[in-house]
Amino acid sequence: MLTGILVAVNIVLILYLFLLSARIVLSWFSGTWLGRPWELLKQATDPYLGLFYRFRFLRRGMVDFTPVVAVLSLVVLLNLVNELIRGGRLSVGLILSSILLAAWSGASFLLLLFLVVGVLRAIPLVSRALPGATLWKTLDLLFQPLVAWVSRLFRLEGRASYAQRLLVTLGLLLVAWLLGRIAIVRLAGFLARLPF
Repeated sequence: MLTGILVAVNIVLILYLFLLSARIVLSWFSGTWLGRPWELLKQATDPYLGLFYRFRFLRRGMVDFTPVVAVLSLVVLLNLVNELIRGGRLSVGLILSSILLAAWSGASFLLLLFLVVGVLRAIPLVSRALPGATLWKTLDLLFQPLVAWVSRLFRLEGRASYAQRLLVTLGLLLVAWLLGRIAIVRLAGFLARLPF
């Protein structure tokens, strides 16, 4: 009986995760052309998203991490329900492992996003292609704060060109992603095996 309830909860969580993902993606476009279906989707997802909008630190300037945290919270809950279905029990270690893996998913996504943006930004520096184009300026707006932080961290300002500082930043992002992935997976495995 409990397994049946957990399977039903699992299905509801998956469907709601799908609705929430659709809401997030469709919010990037003008919602007026979607009409009544858009309004129904908003009514179904806004109360949940509203729980996370209360945390102001999730919104920095033009960037809003609220939907990411809302999705990752559902993923943690889904993982815990799946663990209950599979093993019949939860432990503090499993809960911590699920939270850690969800947090790493968000951090990993951001690291990969900045890697892609950085590689795109490096193209005109390496190929000497239209360095003044609007695309490169836009990418610079996204990537420049990270390059400046790495430059300060390693005291590269004045000693290295922008292209060199950009490549150092890309290298650090790649190393952080690779080492982070290895460390987080091992730590999550250790936490999941804790007896309490």
